[in-house]
Amino acid sequence: MAINIHFFRENSLGRLDYAKLLEYFDNYPNFKTYYSEDEVEIRYIDKEFKSSYRYLVTKRCRVNQIYKLDPAYTNVNFLLELPILIPTFIAKEILGFAQKLCKEFELVVYNDTFDDVRQFNLVELYSLFDKTRNAYIDEFGLQNKIPIDTEKLSEICKYQRTVDSLREYYHNEVDVNYCEPIIDKTTNEHGISCTWNFGIPTVFPPHLDYICINDEENVKFMVRRADFYAIVGKYLEEIVGFLPDMYILKAKKARAARKTINKLRKFAIVDQNFKEVRISDFIDR
Repeated sequence: MAINIHFFRENSLGRLDYAKLLEYFDNYPNFKTYYSEDEVEIRYIDKEFKSSYRYLVTKRCRVNQIYKLDPAYTNVNFLLELPILIPTFIAKEILGFAQKLCKEFELVVYNDTFDDVRQFNLVELYSLFDKTRNAYIDEFGLQNKIPIDTEKLSEICKYQRTVDSLREYYHNEVDVNYCEPIIDKTTNEHGISCTWNFGIPTVFPPHLDYICINDEENVKFMVRRADFYAIVGKYLEEIVGFLPDMYILKAKKARAARKTINKLRKFAIVDQNFKEVRISDFIDR
């Protein structure tokens, strides 16, 4: 399920330069362009969230009842398919990019719920996304999506998006690993995990539920958050001023924390039933 946002252009501005439009997307490495007989698909591949969405340049107009719309504007056969069963954080990013696109190419937008074409309004389009998503979930359910607190999910998403920047900030001298959402295939117990390469300086993401420990012999085991912080917490330093509930294990303390391995193993949990899911499989409710 997606919301189709169609792009229009005022007639007085002349034709849209499609070559420049495609070149614009080429400047963003996460966009990949695919050509077929009836359309050009411009797909965004989101590696951090393991998700995607797309723009389409189509051969024919796909706007319903276009004759009812202001004739001063022309549909440029270009549209955004905005997924609705995604975290709000991702939706806002998608709409933020679309806003820049409209400004760059002097475009306006239309959706079937509008009475006419409109200037791009970020607040209005986010409201459309939110209402459409809520109505869909009320009618069809979560469709295997995992509900999670809005603020918590937003902070997890922000961390995930800034992993590369954090690595640079710490001069690649500290492990900054991605969040790894997991779910128990039997009980549906779910949460956020990350990997700690035992004894290595590491940043621990916000709102962790589990820590996967990779010991010095590359044997992995998992412990719950409460047990991990009870044992290792005294070696950690809270990161202040970025996101709540983030901690760093610095080099000197990382060496001292090596003596905790036997205590941690006592709290290892059975993790064979856990499988990794995507952050985009979580949804704020």
